[in-house]
Amino acid sequence: MTGKRVLRSIVTGIVISMVIVSLSGPVSGQQVHPRAGTTSVPLLNSGFGPTGTALSEGLTAWNSTPDAVWWNPAAATRMTADTGSLLALGGARLHAGMNSTTLAWGTRVKGAGLVLLASYSGLTGIEVREDLPTPEPLSTTSAYDLTAGVSIGLPLMGGGIGFAVKGVYEKLHYADAWGVALDAGIQLPLPGDLLRVGASVRNLGRMGVLDQVRLELPWSVAFGAALIEPVEVGSWRFSAGADLWKPADDWAQLRLGVEASSDPLRLRVGTRQGRGWKTISAGFGIVFGGWQFDYAYVYDPDPDRRFAGSIQRLGIQIQLDDRDRSGR
Repeated sequence: MTGKRVLRSIVTGIVISMVIVSLSGPVSGQQVHPRAGTTSVPLLNSGFGPTGTALSEGLTAWNSTPDAVWWNPAAATRMTADTGSLLALGGARLHAGMNSTTLAWGTRVKGAGLVLLASYSGLTGIEVREDLPTPEPLSTTSAYDLTAGVSIGLPLMGGGIGFAVKGVYEKLHYADAWGVALDAGIQLPLPGDLLRVGASVRNLGRMGVLDQVRLELPWSVAFGAALIEPVEVGSWRFSAGADLWKPADDWAQLRLGVEASSDPLRLRVGTRQGRGWKTISAGFGIVFGGWQFDYAYVYDPDPDRRFAGSIQRLGIQIQLDDRDRSGR
């Protein structure tokens, strides 16, 4: 069997798995992890940009996008090698009306990939009431999270190794807290140059005291695989990736994503499956020269969680130099 046929078989298997998951019935009853609510700064595990969101964040072995660097700092090695210097700006509407803004800038410094990442998410108009219900709230308040950090990726054995350090700030009504989080990750090609595998551990560190309570950072571990080179079918190129992701305060999740590209269009679809979780995501990108516009939408078929609303993300990427832009 040729390498191209192997790649096509892998993509076909992932697509079939996604279709089966998407057509199956919704999750019956919301499942709550015993440690749910014991960690703080949830934005650290809520994704970063529209590309990753459309691919259900299955990015531990992915490359060439700031979204992947958010999940595995080793991806910084290839993101800047493929695109040169890159600036990415994104906005999102998350669950329950929460808004989010993201910013990323990447370049190369003496063979290393250097990426700066920043993210904000916030919710305003939160009603403040006393213990006894009242017709009108006493006042309204807000809650928001901020994070900013730097990721460094270094070449290693045909792949890369990466590290990131992030400063984190969380504010809820009158209480606030600071913290520092550390990430580490690796990406390596498998023999035969068909697949790249990756692993990462994220958000190791601690937060300060928030209203007399010290909560943990939402650490997580992930293992993933992705195609090294896209599969070419006619004028289309197909890339795919899959992750097994385990956060501190939830059960493990399987995340699958496929991207089909034919200039200037990028089409993406993904699904997330785990105990108490099942989502379907889709999105697209349009590339014009050094500019790329991206959109993503996430739908949760579980009626117990539909009150939280869908997730939508928009993003713009700008190539800041004249290097040739290659595929993912």
